[in-house]
Amino acid sequence: MLFMLGVLLVMLFGLTVLVRALLLFPLRGVRQGWAPALRRYALSLLLCATVGLWQLGELYGFRWQHMGRADRARMVDAAVAFAYPGVYADLGELRRDYSRFTPEVEYVRYQGDMVDLLFGGTDYRVRLPDLFVELDIHGQPLGQFALDEEQGAVAPDRPELGLIGEVFDERPISMGEGFQLRWAQPERGETEIHGHCFSAYSEKARRQTLELTGSGAAPLLLERLPGFYHVQVQLVPESQYHYSQAQWQRITRAEFIRLRKDCRASTQAIRP
Repeated sequence: MLFMLGVLLVMLFGLTVLVRALLLFPLRGVRQGWAPALRRYALSLLLCATVGLWQLGELYGFRWQHMGRADRARMVDAAVAFAYPGVYADLGELRRDYSRFTPEVEYVRYQGDMVDLLFGGTDYRVRLPDLFVELDIHGQPLGQFALDEEQGAVAPDRPELGLIGEVFDERPISMGEGFQLRWAQPERGETEIHGHCFSAYSEKARRQTLELTGSGAAPLLLERLPGFYHVQVQLVPESQYHYSQAQWQRITRAEFIRLRKDCRASTQAIRP
């Protein structure tokens, strides 16, 4: 209650300052002269000018805490390392696979937050090939989220898709064991199954999907932008409330090749 009362008082004070500076000052200046008007409303004008300069600086990325503009190049590097841990350390490494991609850094303001409005709370959003990363004013990542459908993800220069993964089979023995893999365009990809481990690779992976099926389980569609991924699949009996699902982790091409060798060495290959 006291907090709300304080907020209302601050809003009333701000409204009073705006009325005095933007309405009463010019009216008095026109009627009685600008010098008397300036003496009477000087404090209100000073407060308005201070807040206006503060907000203008925040709008264009000026970091008042450090008295300088935000280092956007460093923000981009931090966003890349946060979004692709162990894969890309900075923008330079990202551009080895996305040579035509240029990241975008934009200012974020959450509407309706009076504290942010008065004290310049600022976040930044960095657009990466397939997601956004949000950072605070110090360039520290806060989180990541997917692009909207209309924004469209950017594919890497080489349309390779490599999946290496394990299947955790929770079906009863009566349903049988094992699973199958099939590319949507089989002539453009290869698959291997080694017990509960599998690998799949397609060098022309645009609009290419991989389907994992097993007796008594609903088909699971494995679909991602070109790149290399470690996948953990939970294969469960098909029912109204349970569905097979997959967890994804981005990895490097070298890591994919190493894990595929380990997978092949685990047991004799069974090629579908």
